[in-house]
Amino acid sequence: MALSQADKERVAATVRRMIADYRAKPTQEKEDGLGVELIAMPPEEREYVSTVLMELVSAEARGSSPR
Repeated sequence: MALSQADKERVAATVRRMIADYRAKPTQEKEDGLGVELIAMPPEEREYVSTVLMELVSAEARGSSPR
């Protein structure tokens, strides 16, 4: 099942929140929690996470803020 635009925006917001939380104070516990949170996502959402991460990395490389 394909993700709706609202689903994509929700997943992107979740990933941005997870990254911001981790960057605020990176710990092994937080890193492990990220993995657990990702595994708990439905397969379609997990697959979309890689797209979100690539967009974030690309935006950071350009020096701009992600969508």
